[in-house]
Amino acid sequence: MLIVSGCAAGSESQSVTPKQVEETTTTSTVDAAIAAIDPTLIDHVDQVMNAVVGCLGTDGKPLATLRAWQNMRYVWLIDGTEPLAVANALVKNKEKAGWTTSGTGNEITGEETGAARTMTRVPAGDSNDTPGLSISTGSNTAVPPVIYLSSTSICLEGGALLP
Repeated sequence: MLIVSGCAAGSESQSVTPKQVEETTTTSTVDAAIAAIDPTLIDHVDQVMNAVVGCLGTDGKPLATLRAWQNMRYVWLIDGTEPLAVANALVKNKEKAGWTTSGTGNEITGEETGAARTMTRVPAGDSNDTPGLSISTGSNTAVPPVIYLSSTSICLEGGALLP
């Protein structure tokens, strides 16, 4: 599974709500990742999530007042396309643009899981207020080739992001 994960700064503009900022930032992060994939390799894209999600506390339990915005998409590839190669190319593209491994990200390589890989990338100089990108592939050969992309905002007080 490839997941994009990240954060977005709040907005001072009175015409833009924090929810709109978070939704727009996570959406644009995922859109940019999809645009970096060779379009001749993409069969179709499914939007899986574009919604408010809960944030976990230090004890791993959900916090009632903190929320984040998450945008997740499945990029289905043309039959015969190797998802791991596409994911690796996407990572190299992001690294050329100055992105790096997230300090809190969990990177799993193909050697550890067969054909699966998960990478979390953040822009250079990440200060925990910019969106990151999580990119994952699956190892299940019974399903068509797919890459999972996800971006999640920083956690904010629940009222600001609730619909």
